[in-house]
Amino acid sequence: MHKLPAELRRDQIAVFVQEQSSASTEELGERFGVSLMTVWRDLTTLEEEGRVRRVRGGAARVERNESAEPLFDSKRVLNPTAKERIARYAAETFVTDGEILFMEAGTTVAAMVKYLAGHQHLTVIGNGLGTMNELARLVPAISVYCCGGMLRDVALTFVGPQAEDYFRNINATTCFLSATGITATEGITDPSPLEIQVKRAMAASADRVVFLLDSSKFGVRSLSRVVPLGDVDILITDSDAPADLVGVLRAQGIDVHIV
Repeated sequence: MHKLPAELRRDQIAVFVQEQSSASTEELGERFGVSLMTVWRDLTTLEEEGRVRRVRGGAARVERNESAEPLFDSKRVLNPTAKERIARYAAETFVTDGEILFMEAGTTVAAMVKYLAGHQHLTVIGNGLGTMNELARLVPAISVYCCGGMLRDVALTFVGPQAEDYFRNINATTCFLSATGITATEGITDPSPLEIQVKRAMAASADRVVFLLDSSKFGVRSLSRVVPLGDVDILITDSDAPADLVGVLRAQGIDVHIV
């Protein structure tokens, strides 16, 4: 039996489990021609991504309200007033004509797009369909590019080695990112390892890294660190952010803007 590439196999496992409601490790191993240990690793990865739920002896379908990561559309309604202020401030303060921008797929970053109208000679590069959909309204006034890769249904983002390599091989003046949480001890964290790898590639290829995090993200710790706090140049948040954590961030050398 011809063995599928690991990412494609995991994608098909996730679809199979969703369709069947549940599946045993033995069933998955036989169906996809891999060892039980490989199935175990695949299910671990898929659970971290919020695509299946590990159960005794196999995996079960994830109901949408069980997912570790909210859907893109549902995140739009979380703290919307603060997100809009942060997005507008970011676009009006940290974007200048002629720049090359990385804009990831978070809803706060996507909200920036409407405030880019009127800028000249911008190039914007992203990895999320939500942000791309907003940017499409500004074409051809600005140049828009999107990486390839595997599409995650939860966040509507392109991830995986193809997306990571894309961002490693191009450069930007400013990178705009968001995340699920931030704490003094763990720094900035997210639930999806695949998303994190793409964000790290973006940050490493940009001259300036700007995080957009509303106050609801403060004190929240997710699965894994996105980037060290020392790699963050600017962080924009709202006035409800806890003063003690803001002080810690500023002590780390981060330029924190409260709007």
